[in-house]
Amino acid sequence: MPHLVQVQNEYAKHSFSIVASTDDSVELTQAFADEHAINFPILADAPAVREAYGVGLIWGSSFFLVDPEGQIVAQDLDACEARLAEELGEATAD
Repeated sequence: MPHLVQVQNEYAKHSFSIVASTDDSVELTQAFADEHAINFPILADAPAVREAYGVGLIWGSSFFLVDPEGQIVAQDLDACEARLAEELGEATAD
């Protein structure tokens, strides 16, 4: 999780945001976010999000990079980061 906080910090200035989804309750999700200093939104009690993207129930973490049109353009964290850097191109060259 600290890695995702770092990715959010790095790319937030480029109008990028990580959005997480969980089937856990709002209360459990908020406690987790507070404990781990999460700096991006987590959609709680959100099985409809999985359904909308055709993602089965996953134990652990799964990563998807979704473009502004709502299409999944990369899966798994390494591919997501590489694709994000590619998509942002010159904007990431600080």
